[in-house]
Amino acid sequence: MELSIAAQWAEIIGLITILGAAIYSYFQIREMKRVRQGAAALSLSELLQSADFAAGIIQVIEQPNELDSFEKFKEFHGDRWPQAFSIMTTWESLGAVVHRGDIDFYLAYDFFSGIVQQHHEKCQPLILSLRKSGGDTRFEWFTWLAERFSEYEEKSESPMAAHLQYKEWKPPSRK
Repeated sequence: MELSIAAQWAEIIGLITILGAAIYSYFQIREMKRVRQGAAALSLSELLQSADFAAGIIQVIEQPNELDSFEKFKEFHGDRWPQAFSIMTTWESLGAVVHRGDIDFYLAYDFFSGIVQQHHEKCQPLILSLRKSGGDTRFEWFTWLAERFSEYEEKSESPMAAHLQYKEWKPPSRK
């Protein structure tokens, strides 16, 4: 075999190897994204199972809309104010990670849309008060997330409640 023919074959084999590696990498990246999304979903669902988190959710739901200072917030919630405040910081964190794309918007929407919007409405006087003294970045992602959820619901194809939209759903057959 001539040297030029061998070199051509080597180039073809190298090209096939590189192409195969690129295809393999593409499928590996897709699988890693699915695994990451599954882990995010599990993490969000575990959050709802925490007794402190659930207690904090109820505390914020039951608070009056007029809590327009941190002092009033602490007074109303008493010794349990850290639980209620941690709910607000959780929504703040969730907004940031949804914006970054680390957690899928639709996943966060399915888990928390109603709660986030209700809590934002309840906490808005406090948030506005905190922004007056500390700047516009106070709970900016909490506000951003509540607004995105509201905008999504205002679309004409806004989703129905899951128990209504999927009442005919059947689990897929086992393989």
